[in-house]
Amino acid sequence: MRIGIDVDGVLLDTRHFMLKYGSRFFRKQPADPAGYTLEEMFGVSGLPVLLFGMRWFLPYYCRSYPPYPDAAGVYRRLKRGGHSIYQITARKFAMSDSPLGRYSRRALTNWLHRNGFCCDKLLLCDEKHAADEKHRFCKKYHVSVMIDDHPVTAKKLAEHGICVLLFDAPYNRGISAENLLRVKNWREAEQSLRAYLMKKGEKNHE
Repeated sequence: MRIGIDVDGVLLDTRHFMLKYGSRFFRKQPADPAGYTLEEMFGVSGLPVLLFGMRWFLPYYCRSYPPYPDAAGVYRRLKRGGHSIYQITARKFAMSDSPLGRYSRRALTNWLHRNGFCCDKLLLCDEKHAADEKHRFCKKYHVSVMIDDHPVTAKKLAEHGICVLLFDAPYNRGISAENLLRVKNWREAEQSLRAYLMKKGEKNHE
């Protein structure tokens, strides 16, 4: 089976990172802790967001921030079980044809390999059109299951017949769909994948 996996909010806890280091950097508590972006969380925009990126996102989050517990173990078991993994993500700056974009892409690739996430293919999406581009990639590469956290992306994929494992977060709790399964962590994600594989009659992973 071909499985698509997002990065931010799925392989690592992006929301916790933004709440913790955003509070330090902006020197205030979040106006909307349930927000999806820094702008929504802290009511900031423009230069302050860029400066936060230079101080915390690029040098720390992109290079050293730890993955979710159990993520690498499930990932390895999927690979050992013969499944193909397509890393499909809209990582910030990564689509830019600039030194910043090259840094972001290199940092992402290095982080994935360093933490044991050796995917079959890395597919980058534009942040503004992530839902459409992820849908296009899933169709192009015949991805059966997508693991994501973004509400718009998850709903679009599910409505187009792709099974979505949605990593639960405050910003996505208002959506539901027939092909959407909500999971709270990687252990639940693995259990849901096993159940899906059994239902489809495919070879399970170890």
